[in-house]
Amino acid sequence: MRNTIYFTDLDDTLFTSRRKVTGPVGDPVTTAKNGHHSYMNAAQEALLDMMRRSGEVIPVTARSSDAFGRVHIDFGTRRAILANGAVILDENGLPDPEWLAHTSGLGRSAEPQMTEMMGTITEEYGDSVRSWIVSEFGAPVYLCAKMNVEDPDRVSEALSEMFALINERFDINGFQHHVNGNNLSLTPLGVSKRAACERLIEQLGDREGTLLVGAGDSLTDLPFMGLCDVMMVPSRSQIAERLMPRSVREAEDV
Repeated sequence: MRNTIYFTDLDDTLFTSRRKVTGPVGDPVTTAKNGHHSYMNAAQEALLDMMRRSGEVIPVTARSSDAFGRVHIDFGTRRAILANGAVILDENGLPDPEWLAHTSGLGRSAEPQMTEMMGTITEEYGDSVRSWIVSEFGAPVYLCAKMNVEDPDRVSEALSEMFALINERFDINGFQHHVNGNNLSLTPLGVSKRAACERLIEQLGDREGTLLVGAGDSLTDLPFMGLCDVMMVPSRSQIAERLMPRSVREAEDV
Protein backbone atom coordinates (compact mmCIF):
# COMPACT_ATOMS: atom_id res chain seq x y z
CA MET A 1 0.00 0.00 0.00
CA ARG A 2 1.31 3.43 -0.92
CA ASN A 3 2.00 5.96 1.81
CA THR A 4 -0.46 8.85 1.75
CA ILE A 5 -0.09 12.46 2.89
CA TYR A 6 -3.26 14.53 3.23
CA PHE A 7 -2.86 18.29 2.95
CA THR A 8 -6.20 19.49 4.25
CA ASP A 9 -7.97 22.75 4.90
CA LEU A 10 -9.85 22.88 8.21
CA ASP A 11 -12.81 25.29 8.42
CA ASP A 12 -15.74 24.11 6.28
CA THR A 13 -13.71 21.05 5.27
CA LEU A 14 -13.10 19.04 8.45
CA PHE A 15 -15.39 21.07 10.71
CA THR A 16 -17.75 24.01 10.55
CA SER A 17 -19.87 26.41 12.58
CA ARG A 18 -22.87 25.05 14.47
CA ARG A 19 -25.24 26.90 12.14
CA LYS A 20 -23.99 24.94 9.14
CA VAL A 21 -23.87 21.51 10.73
CA THR A 22 -26.71 19.14 9.85
CA GLY A 23 -27.68 16.40 12.23
CA PRO A 24 -26.49 15.76 15.79
CA VAL A 25 -23.09 16.93 16.94
CA GLY A 26 -20.88 16.21 19.90
CA ASP A 27 -18.62 18.55 21.80
CA PRO A 28 -17.08 21.52 19.96
CA VAL A 29 -13.77 20.78 18.26
CA THR A 30 -12.58 24.39 18.47
CA THR A 31 -12.86 27.16 21.02
CA ALA A 32 -13.70 30.55 19.50
CA LYS A 33 -13.13 33.75 21.43
CA ASN A 34 -16.53 35.05 20.27
CA GLY A 35 -18.31 31.88 21.35
CA HIS A 36 -18.98 30.66 17.80
CA HIS A 37 -17.24 27.32 18.22
CA SER A 38 -16.91 24.73 15.46
CA TYR A 39 -18.24 21.18 15.28
CA MET A 40 -17.89 18.05 13.18
CA ASN A 41 -20.77 16.13 11.66
CA ALA A 42 -20.70 12.35 11.17
CA ALA A 43 -19.30 12.59 7.64
CA GLN A 44 -16.47 14.89 8.72
CA GLU A 45 -15.61 12.60 11.62
CA ALA A 46 -15.50 9.64 9.23
CA LEU A 47 -13.33 11.58 6.79
CA LEU A 48 -10.77 12.51 9.43
CA ASP A 49 -10.76 8.96 10.76
CA MET A 50 -10.08 7.63 7.26
CA MET A 51 -7.26 10.12 6.78
CA ARG A 52 -5.68 9.28 10.12
CA ARG A 53 -5.82 5.52 9.49
CA SER A 54 -4.45 5.67 5.95
CA GLY A 55 -1.79 8.35 6.09
CA GLU A 56 -0.36 11.54 7.59
CA VAL A 57 -2.72 14.51 8.01
CA ILE A 58 -1.17 17.97 7.59
CA PRO A 59 -3.52 20.92 8.24
CA VAL A 60 -3.32 23.78 5.71
CA THR A 61 -5.32 26.66 7.13
CA ALA A 62 -5.88 30.40 7.26
CA ARG A 63 -6.04 30.09 11.04
CA SER A 64 -3.31 31.92 12.89
CA SER A 65 -1.06 30.13 15.37
CA ASP A 66 -3.33 31.36 18.14
CA ALA A 67 -6.53 30.16 16.46
CA PHE A 68 -4.93 26.85 15.49
CA GLY A 69 -3.96 26.36 19.12
CA ARG A 70 -7.68 26.40 19.93
CA VAL A 71 -8.42 23.46 17.61
CA HIS A 72 -8.96 20.41 19.82
CA ILE A 73 -8.18 17.69 17.30
CA ASP A 74 -5.29 15.25 17.36
CA PHE A 75 -4.13 15.15 13.76
CA GLY A 76 -1.43 12.62 14.56
CA THR A 77 1.33 15.02 13.53
CA ARG A 78 2.64 18.41 14.59
CA ARG A 79 3.30 19.51 11.03
CA ALA A 80 0.98 22.24 9.80
CA ILE A 81 0.73 25.24 7.49
CA LEU A 82 -0.91 28.23 9.18
CA ALA A 83 -2.00 31.82 8.53
CA ASN A 84 -2.62 31.37 4.79
CA GLY A 85 0.88 29.94 4.37
CA ALA A 86 2.81 32.45 6.47
CA VAL A 87 3.92 29.76 8.94
CA ILE A 88 5.18 26.22 8.38
CA LEU A 89 5.41 24.04 11.48
CA ASP A 90 7.88 21.15 11.41
CA GLU A 91 7.58 17.68 12.91
CA ASN A 92 8.27 19.18 16.34
CA GLY A 93 5.62 21.86 15.96
CA LEU A 94 8.23 24.58 15.54
CA PRO A 95 8.09 27.26 12.82
CA ASP A 96 10.45 27.04 9.87
CA PRO A 97 12.69 30.08 10.63
CA GLU A 98 13.75 30.78 7.04
CA TRP A 99 10.18 30.66 5.76
CA LEU A 100 8.96 32.81 8.62
CA ALA A 101 11.63 35.41 7.86
CA HIS A 102 10.56 35.40 4.21
CA THR A 103 6.84 35.83 4.86
CA SER A 104 7.42 38.32 7.68
CA GLY A 105 9.34 40.53 5.27
CA LEU A 106 6.50 40.41 2.76
CA GLY A 107 3.97 41.23 5.48
CA ARG A 108 5.94 44.16 6.84
CA SER A 109 6.29 45.63 3.35
CA ALA A 110 2.52 45.41 2.88
CA GLU A 111 1.62 46.61 6.39
CA PRO A 112 1.13 50.33 5.57
CA GLN A 113 -1.36 49.52 2.81
CA MET A 114 -3.16 46.90 4.92
CA THR A 115 -3.47 49.45 7.72
CA GLU A 116 -4.98 52.00 5.32
CA MET A 117 -7.42 49.43 3.95
CA MET A 118 -8.49 48.46 7.47
CA GLY A 119 -9.04 52.14 8.29
CA THR A 120 -11.24 52.54 5.23
CA ILE A 121 -13.30 49.48 6.18
CA THR A 122 -13.83 50.82 9.71
CA GLU A 123 -14.70 54.30 8.43
CA GLU A 124 -17.26 53.02 5.94
CA TYR A 125 -18.82 50.16 7.90
CA GLY A 126 -18.32 51.09 11.55
CA ASP A 127 -19.61 48.60 14.12
CA SER A 128 -21.21 46.39 11.47
CA VAL A 129 -17.83 44.86 10.71
CA ARG A 130 -14.77 43.67 12.59
CA SER A 131 -11.42 43.79 10.83
CA TRP A 132 -7.87 43.13 11.91
CA ILE A 133 -4.40 42.36 10.62
CA VAL A 134 -3.36 38.81 11.43
CA SER A 135 0.15 38.74 12.89
CA GLU A 136 2.57 35.89 13.36
CA PHE A 137 5.51 36.17 15.74
CA GLY A 138 5.23 39.96 15.71
CA ALA A 139 4.93 40.37 11.95
CA PRO A 140 1.73 41.29 10.04
CA VAL A 141 0.79 38.70 7.42
CA TYR A 142 -2.72 39.38 6.11
CA LEU A 143 -5.85 41.51 6.53
CA CYS A 144 -9.15 39.90 7.53
CA ALA A 145 -12.69 41.32 7.77
CA LYS A 146 -15.94 39.72 8.99
CA MET A 147 -19.48 41.11 9.23
CA ASN A 148 -21.27 41.28 12.57
CA VAL A 149 -24.51 39.84 11.20
CA GLU A 150 -25.74 36.25 10.92
CA ASP A 151 -27.84 36.26 7.75
CA PRO A 152 -25.74 34.56 5.01
CA ASP A 153 -27.26 36.62 2.19
CA ARG A 154 -26.56 39.92 3.97
CA VAL A 155 -23.03 38.78 4.77
CA SER A 156 -22.30 37.78 1.18
CA GLU A 157 -23.68 41.03 -0.23
CA ALA A 158 -21.84 43.21 2.29
CA LEU A 159 -18.47 41.50 1.80
CA SER A 160 -18.78 41.71 -1.98
CA GLU A 161 -19.51 45.44 -1.68
CA MET A 162 -16.61 45.84 0.73
CA PHE A 163 -14.18 44.20 -1.65
CA ALA A 164 -15.43 46.37 -4.52
CA LEU A 165 -14.81 49.45 -2.36
CA ILE A 166 -11.27 48.35 -1.49
CA ASN A 167 -10.55 47.48 -5.10
CA GLU A 168 -11.77 50.93 -6.17
CA ARG A 169 -9.74 52.92 -3.66
CA PHE A 170 -6.51 50.92 -3.52
CA ASP A 171 -4.08 49.24 -5.87
CA ILE A 172 -4.45 45.63 -4.76
CA ASN A 173 -2.29 44.07 -7.48
CA GLY A 174 0.13 43.07 -4.74
CA PHE A 175 -2.52 41.05 -2.89
CA GLN A 176 -4.49 37.87 -3.28
CA HIS A 177 -8.08 38.38 -2.18
CA HIS A 178 -10.48 35.81 -0.82
CA VAL A 179 -14.22 36.03 -0.15
CA ASN A 180 -16.00 32.95 1.20
CA GLY A 181 -18.70 32.76 3.84
CA ASN A 182 -18.22 35.48 6.43
CA ASN A 183 -14.62 36.13 5.53
CA LEU A 184 -12.82 38.66 3.37
CA SER A 185 -9.05 38.48 3.38
CA LEU A 186 -6.27 40.26 1.52
CA THR A 187 -2.91 38.50 1.65
CA PRO A 188 0.36 39.87 0.22
CA LEU A 189 1.50 37.99 -2.88
CA GLY A 190 4.17 35.47 -1.96
CA VAL A 191 2.34 34.46 1.19
CA SER A 192 0.11 31.55 0.17
CA LYS A 193 -0.92 28.05 1.08
CA ARG A 194 0.45 26.81 -2.25
CA ALA A 195 3.91 28.34 -1.75
CA ALA A 196 4.10 26.91 1.77
CA CYS A 197 2.98 23.48 0.56
CA GLU A 198 5.62 23.55 -2.18
CA ARG A 199 8.32 24.20 0.42
CA LEU A 200 7.03 21.55 2.80
CA ILE A 201 6.75 18.93 0.05
CA GLU A 202 10.34 19.73 -0.92
CA GLN A 203 11.43 19.36 2.72
CA LEU A 204 9.73 15.98 2.98
CA GLY A 205 12.16 14.72 0.36
CA ASP A 206 11.77 11.79 -2.02
CA ARG A 207 8.06 11.15 -2.48
CA GLU A 208 8.44 8.07 -4.67
CA GLY A 209 5.57 5.77 -3.75
CA THR A 210 3.77 8.48 -1.77
CA LEU A 211 0.28 9.62 -2.70
CA LEU A 212 -0.45 13.31 -2.07
CA VAL A 213 -4.09 14.22 -1.47
CA GLY A 214 -5.34 17.80 -1.20
CA ALA A 215 -8.64 18.62 0.50
CA GLY A 216 -10.39 21.99 0.67
CA ASP A 217 -13.66 23.87 0.25
CA SER A 218 -12.64 27.29 -1.06
CA LEU A 219 -11.58 28.47 -4.50
CA THR A 220 -8.39 29.77 -2.92
CA ASP A 221 -7.60 26.22 -1.76
CA LEU A 222 -7.39 25.00 -5.35
CA PRO A 223 -3.79 26.21 -5.94
CA PHE A 224 -2.35 24.11 -3.10
CA MET A 225 -4.66 21.20 -3.91
CA GLY A 226 -3.31 21.31 -7.45
CA LEU A 227 0.12 20.27 -6.16
CA CYS A 228 -1.35 16.94 -5.12
CA ASP A 229 -2.14 13.75 -7.04
CA VAL A 230 -5.79 13.75 -5.95
CA MET A 231 -8.23 16.45 -4.82
CA MET A 232 -11.08 16.02 -2.31
CA VAL A 233 -13.88 18.61 -2.21
CA PRO A 234 -16.91 18.78 0.14
CA SER A 235 -20.11 18.56 -1.87
CA ARG A 236 -21.56 21.67 -0.19
CA SER A 237 -18.65 24.03 -0.70
CA GLN A 238 -17.64 27.11 -2.63
CA ILE A 239 -15.64 24.98 -5.07
CA ALA A 240 -18.57 22.67 -5.75
CA GLU A 241 -21.06 25.52 -6.08
CA ARG A 242 -18.88 27.60 -8.39
CA LEU A 243 -17.25 24.95 -10.56
CA MET A 244 -19.71 22.06 -10.72
CA PRO A 245 -22.24 22.57 -13.55
CA ARG A 246 -25.75 23.24 -12.28
CA SER A 247 -27.04 20.36 -14.41
CA VAL A 248 -24.82 17.95 -12.50
CA ARG A 249 -25.78 19.37 -9.08
CA GLU A 250 -29.46 19.07 -9.89
CA ALA A 251 -29.32 15.66 -11.59
CA GLU A 252 -30.68 13.91 -8.49
CA ASP A 253 -33.86 16.01 -8.77
CA VAL A 254 -34.60 14.84 -12.31
